[in-house]
Amino acid sequence: MILKQCLNQGHVALLFFVVLATTGCGSTTYYRATSEDTRDLSPTQARKLLIKSAQTDGWCRDPRTINVTHEKVEVTCAQGTVNKRSFLFSEIPAPVFVFKSVLGGLGEVSSTCVKASGDDENCMFFWGGGRPSAEARDLVKAWYVLARAAAAYPAQEAAFERAAQSYREAKVKPPLPENAVKFKVQAELAVQQKRFDDAADLYDQALGIAPWWPPGHYNRGLILGEIEDYQGGIRALQKYLTLEPDAANARAVQLKIYQWESLLPQAAK
Repeated sequence: MILKQCLNQGHVALLFFVVLATTGCGSTTYYRATSEDTRDLSPTQARKLLIKSAQTDGWCRDPRTINVTHEKVEVTCAQGTVNKRSFLFSEIPAPVFVFKSVLGGLGEVSSTCVKASGDDENCMFFWGGGRPSAEARDLVKAWYVLARAAAAYPAQEAAFERAAQSYREAKVKPPLPENAVKFKVQAELAVQQKRFDDAADLYDQALGIAPWWPPGHYNRGLILGEIEDYQGGIRALQKYLTLEPDAANARAVQLKIYQWESLLPQAAK
């Protein structure tokens, strides 16, 4: 029955008879994320989702062992000796979810892993079990979003530096554009409702319109610290100080940066 289900008719069956006698028939499922199925996933949400989904990777179950920055994912797992793995988004912009199920003499053997590409032999992250892993699919989606954000990062930083210079040199500071005001008001409401992920994303949208807006960077930095994205929070507060080096709270902000630096995983410092 298995042979009839797994093989095409004719000489192909004869070619693979020996293989199937030992390994049985099976199936392989592939998934690669697209812009369409990740359009509602922001970088802030993607970072949290990646950390959560990667915790199911065999022995990496402590979220403190997984650090995500704007350029890479760093995994440090203690298993007898410390094992470190680092993956640059620029080198792996779109990893692949692979689920394999083989039915043979020993019964069904199934596994799910995420690979750098569909042809890679080694798994970057691995899950056992008899069904496709939802966590693996989430990891691929989150990775895709973060990789796209990483690709845009240099241009965004260059744009910020130009905007910051113009802002500091301006005798009269520009008013916040109305379309940025909308996101500001929505972000403040999200903070009141303790929807901190949404608030961070809304401030980010406002800053996409007005990258020279100091309170936006300051508030976004505090929110990112609240959700324990200390790396992102530090960058946001540093931008605030770049724009307002003589701010009344400049010293307190710098001390907050020092505090958060002590909370970063060692590899990220």
